[in-house]
Amino acid sequence: MALLDLPNETLLSIAQSLDGARDISSFARVTKRTYRLLLSTLYNFNIQRQDASALHWAAKNGRPLMVEKMLDQYLFDVNAIYLSNTPLVYAVKHGSTMVVDVLLARRHINVNFQNKRGECALWWAAYLGHTEILERLLQRDDVEVDTADRENGLTPLSVAFMGGHEGIVQHLLGTRRVNVNASDQRGRPLIFHAICRDDRRMLEILLGDWNLDMSCQDGRGRTPLLYSVSKGQTELTKVLLGHPRAFVDVRDRNDRTPLWHAVRLGNEQIVEVLLRNGADSNVPDIEMVTPFHKSIMKGKLSTLQMLLKNCHRSHSALVVDEDRDESDEEPLLCLAAAWKRSEMVQLLLDHGWNVNEENAEELTPLLLAAKEGYSSVVQVLLNHPQINLHTQDHCGSTALHAAAKEGHLEVVKLLLTEGSIDVNVKDKDGVTPLWWATQNRHDELAALLLAEPNVDVNAVNQLERPFPDRSTSLHHTVQARDVRIMRLLLTKEDLDPNVADHQKWTPLCWAASQGDVEMVDLLLTRPEIRINGVEGEEVPPLCLAAREGHTQVVRRLLQYPGIDMDQGWGAYLPPLLAAITTGHSDVAMQLLVSGKQLNVNIQTYAKESALSLAARHGDLQVVNSILCDSRTDGNSVDDWGRTALWWAAHTGKSAVVERFLLDDNIQVDIRDDDGIDALNAASKQYHFDIVKLLRTHRPEHHHSVGGSRPLMASN
Repeated sequence: MALLDLPNETLLSIAQSLDGARDISSFARVTKRTYRLLLSTLYNFNIQRQDASALHWAAKNGRPLMVEKMLDQYLFDVNAIYLSNTPLVYAVKHGSTMVVDVLLARRHINVNFQNKRGECALWWAAYLGHTEILERLLQRDDVEVDTADRENGLTPLSVAFMGGHEGIVQHLLGTRRVNVNASDQRGRPLIFHAICRDDRRMLEILLGDWNLDMSCQDGRGRTPLLYSVSKGQTELTKVLLGHPRAFVDVRDRNDRTPLWHAVRLGNEQIVEVLLRNGADSNVPDIEMVTPFHKSIMKGKLSTLQMLLKNCHRSHSALVVDEDRDESDEEPLLCLAAAWKRSEMVQLLLDHGWNVNEENAEELTPLLLAAKEGYSSVVQVLLNHPQINLHTQDHCGSTALHAAAKEGHLEVVKLLLTEGSIDVNVKDKDGVTPLWWATQNRHDELAALLLAEPNVDVNAVNQLERPFPDRSTSLHHTVQARDVRIMRLLLTKEDLDPNVADHQKWTPLCWAASQGDVEMVDLLLTRPEIRINGVEGEEVPPLCLAAREGHTQVVRRLLQYPGIDMDQGWGAYLPPLLAAITTGHSDVAMQLLVSGKQLNVNIQTYAKESALSLAARHGDLQVVNSILCDSRTDGNSVDDWGRTALWWAAHTGKSAVVERFLLDDNIQVDIRDDDGIDALNAASKQYHFDIVKLLRTHRPEHHHSVGGSRPLMASN
């Protein structure tokens, strides 16, 4: 029997046993009979095995009759999902209005289905601008109009708006069901997109919706008005300000208003628009910076003029506002002076600003400008009839102090032209502008101040903390080796050259310690100079020069009448001992040849003699010179009972030991407090050459000296 002669039941059974839609389709197309018979089998296979893809194909390709037949005759699921979409989504995506009508007529249609990306039928209609389809969808009461996609968080209104589909936007807003303030995943409502794209028409459409929130914010806390200003959108800013709920002084997270940002950006068109709409120029941000302050910082004179012209407060209200704490808010004139805005300073003064206003640190505009060396600003301030030249900060410094301290010569010149200026004014530490000029080595400035009549050259710093300081300008000049300023200071009859600083050093002490012969000579020209230190109050200059090994200075000081060659003080050894201790043989020799004024037997607090120190250091020349002096006590002992010979033996100075052994007055057997004589001291240190010298020395060469310790025979 032929295949086609088989009964229908058998043919259906054969078709149902096939594994592929193509096989079933081929079988069905053999004859008209098989097509009519097997079409239902083919659709059932598609429903069961292919996710009803045939229905989706028909919806996608605009086949309303086929769709209707599949739904009615073959019972396809109207919400069947194929590749993440339903037939309705496919129909909308491809603009098949008639298919959409067929699908929407179905009782169980899910109009709010979202695919994997969260896109629904209404979303696609809005996105693609399918107005007719969108209208049909909106006619349904169950349609959700604000369903956002998952990728960007955009609602149908958002995608229509961004796609420029004006009609759809108006239609959606006209339903009064959409959220005009919906935000994307970045937290930006639609109105921000209109501003970003400079789309005035869309902005006006949004503004026409009564539900629009004009105080909504983006992710950075900006309102539409703030955002428009920050983008420099002048025309859109005007449109926004025309809204009845626009708040012109709205603030961002940093308390900054639209006017603040417009000033920051230097957009004077927007500044003017905002001011015309009542913007407050005196609203501070979290750093207490107002639009006024910002205009000064930006240096825009014309902007400041606009703010002053349109300010709704008086100058006094700007300076003192009882409604807020302005302790951290910089006064405008102070700010202009500190930022070197001379024209702005003049403008503020012309508007009645207090020329002597103070900031939180008690600094006036003049003090601030003088400290920074802004001569142009200083000149403007000095031209004001009410300027106070004597205002002091919390440290007691005046403008002259500040300029002198920083070395601003031109500013000092301007200040000195003022007849009422006090060149000798002192700060809280008792120092004058001249003191600061010399301290910081501003030579030209110091010379300028010294040219002033009756200038105080003896000011002493009274600073105690963190470190005490009792220096004078003369100290600074010596330390800087500034001969020019030194000569100018020495011309002042009232100069006191003997002031001791906190270390008890006079200027002569500093010159001597530095080895500055020229400075020493200049200081010695003053008849009242003290060549010796005051006991307990000053360090002797000679001992400093000796300690540092400055032979020429030592020689020069020794020539001065009344010099005390033996004066020391506290930790400062007498000159001869200081020179020997520090190894300056030439200085020690200079002192030793100076004559009988020098005490060759002078001792330290531990009774160490000059001879003992020289012996310990192995200074044969000095030892020989001291021994040649008839006044020398060669056998004196220190606090440990040790002689000069003992120390020479102990330290291994064989040449010095030999020199001692040539002197008949030297006793070799004096023991120290531990019973150790010179020979044993050398032996303990393994100086066997010295041990040999001492053992071979003939005992009969020694003679007892009154007051010396008993002679003990060495082993």
